[in-house]
Amino acid sequence: MRGYWTGEMDWLLDEDWVCEICGARSLTWGMIHAQCRCDTCHAEYWMRDCDKEDNPRVTQPIRTIKPEYLDAARRMWEKMKRPIDEITESEWVEELREQS
Repeated sequence: MRGYWTGEMDWLLDEDWVCEICGARSLTWGMIHAQCRCDTCHAEYWMRDCDKEDNPRVTQPIRTIKPEYLDAARRMWEKMKRPIDEITESEWVEELREQS
């Protein structure tokens, strides 16, 4: 969706935080409050802990990619250097097949 991701994310991050897929540090806000994505690989993160009743802000962004896809996403980033949302379904299937 054009215009969905706009504006630099300006909440404080822990100094040692980097994107779990590509290692970048800059995030862009989405239209949903506290949702952001990596500017480089487009991995999505939450900036509030929705598992807690008061939804506190976090300084370590919470990834949205499922754990079973994390290693495959990292490998594909290393191979293709293409944003995660541009990887095709068949590319995911192939990478996950190689993983097993």
